[in-house]
Amino acid sequence: MKYISVFLVGLLIVVVVGRFYAEAQVRAGELAMEDLREEEKSLSLEIERVRLDVEVLENAGRLSELNASQLALGTVRAEQLLDDRDFATVLGLSSEEIEDEVHKDADVIGNVIGMIDPAMTEKAVNE
Repeated sequence: MKYISVFLVGLLIVVVVGRFYAEAQVRAGELAMEDLREEEKSLSLEIERVRLDVEVLENAGRLSELNASQLALGTVRAEQLLDDRDFATVLGLSSEEIEDEVHKDADVIGNVIGMIDPAMTEKAVNE
């Protein structure tokens, strides 16, 4: 009987220690989950801030103002493009034999688009 009592007391002690250990593990897990929730909330706020920054930076009006103030971009005119005569001059060749096929006011970009997709040219002409 005495051995059974000692065994039961020992078993009770092991159960109590196991329960406290399990509770400590649960509390530690809950604290870790709470930390992760706070970190997730912080990261969500950071993501929203970055999205807002991107939206502001990609604003069409802002980009147009930046383009106008920083870049000298404009529509390309035919006289700005090099042709075969310009290349001949750069290479030191005679450009007198080259026929003038492209008029100075020709729509070079439109012609290129027409060469790539004739349907687009017809559509542009019809509009």
